[in-house]
Amino acid sequence: MAITVVALCGSPRRGGNTDLMTDAFLEGARSEGAEVEKFFLDEMKIRPIGPVGDDFAMRDDIRSDDDARMVLERMAAAEIVVYASPVYWQGVSAQLKCLIDRQSAYYMAPWLRQGMEGCGIFAITAYGAPTEDQSHWVLDPIRFWARNFKARYLGEMAVNAARLGQVAEMDGVREEAREKGAAAVRTMRGD
Repeated sequence: MAITVVALCGSPRRGGNTDLMTDAFLEGARSEGAEVEKFFLDEMKIRPIGPVGDDFAMRDDIRSDDDARMVLERMAAAEIVVYASPVYWQGVSAQLKCLIDRQSAYYMAPWLRQGMEGCGIFAITAYGAPTEDQSHWVLDPIRFWARNFKARYLGEMAVNAARLGQVAEMDGVREEAREKGAAAVRTMRGD
């Protein structure tokens, strides 16, 4: 059976750096026989989380009439989940954050917890800071999410690129993303 890869692209810009790296990662995964699915979150209807209650076991998603649950179910069914977001004001994009917050409504749901446990997690980010590496603002939360779900952190790719599509002009960036996608599939297959 083929490895399934679900990518959550939190960039608001099609053809942006995070989007291009995500596509290259998925090309690499596909080259190893993986089935891939990419969710461009900016074009989906995913609302912010509503009140869910204090008891994790009794939580309810009062906004379940949008795309969030469907995406979360696809994540839980995948062997690899790619979290991709540019760094925006010291954090992940609002598009990705809305989806992650909605996980809280299903936090103790067996389908989510069991589906994510052992799943491979890969992180992709682009940041445009002209000075120091700002990738930790995106990578640290994703590493935490992986630990929280007892998932397998497969690695990350972070590039300093701010201009739309700049990574397409940078030597080796998309090739590296392709190789990391292929390597992630091989790892999860046990090659």
